[in-house]
Amino acid sequence: MIIKHFRFFYFLFCFSILIFSCQPKKSTIGNTQQNKSEEINFKYLTKNKNYVSAHRGGSGIDDYPENCIETFNHLYNNGIKIFEIDIAETKDKKLILMHDNSLQRTSTGKQDVNQLNLDNIKNYYLVDDFGNTTPFKIPTFDEALKWGKEKSIYFMVDIKKGVDYNDIVSLVNKNKMQNQVVLVTYTVGQAKKLHQIAPDILLSVSMRNEHEFDEMMNSGIPTDKMVAFTGTKRNNKSFLDKIHDKNILVIFGTLGNLDKSNSAKNGQLYRDLEKDGVDIFATDRAIFVHQTINKN
Repeated sequence: MIIKHFRFFYFLFCFSILIFSCQPKKSTIGNTQQNKSEEINFKYLTKNKNYVSAHRGGSGIDDYPENCIETFNHLYNNGIKIFEIDIAETKDKKLILMHDNSLQRTSTGKQDVNQLNLDNIKNYYLVDDFGNTTPFKIPTFDEALKWGKEKSIYFMVDIKKGVDYNDIVSLVNKNKMQNQVVLVTYTVGQAKKLHQIAPDILLSVSMRNEHEFDEMMNSGIPTDKMVAFTGTKRNNKSFLDKIHDKNILVIFGTLGNLDKSNSAKNGQLYRDLEKDGVDIFATDRAIFVHQTINKN
């Protein structure tokens, strides 16, 4: 009898050890906590580093299409924190991530976005910049926001023609992403309208020259709600200093020809632009630029 009891308790002890050893180990610092400690600071005077904004959510990457959540995840795992995305509207008034009016270039679909309901669009697959069909689907704006919510990232939201600003802001508010979104504007009128609708959300505003700088300074929009896009043509350092004097960060677009230039191939272009005062690089070469500007 004693031996039987001993065997029984010994079995329970071994079983308990086995169960405990199979339990997933809990990290002392969760991903959310770690990410939140690395939040991006959009004020010049208190910024701690320079950043990269992945144009169209990431472009020019084999097997990773633009405006695609799986591409965001790939870039995020490689250090990218800012994603410029394009929002279009379907026939049934759903917001999706798509740059062109037509589905043809970036997916297996052929029609225009506004000719199809979301259910139809979800039948197609995204295509990368090299014509390769991927297993990835066209995401909705809501799906993208949910992906980014618990990460230390920002979305630069480029609103396509015909999309209601109120629908964009409503979805941002619904997902409580006001502090992780920058709304892209191209004119002072557009900036003023969006600020009126969403006074708590940052705006990317056009400051390519002195005239546009003065126009924005007189717009009535608080400077702490501005990030200055200075275009794709290099400005004098003194002009960028003037923007910094207002505690505003500078975004410069190297996308297109500059990213393809000889000085960009070895990274010298990006290092020179950092010296000029560029804080955020809008680029088609997100990982390379991130690695270049973060070299010790």
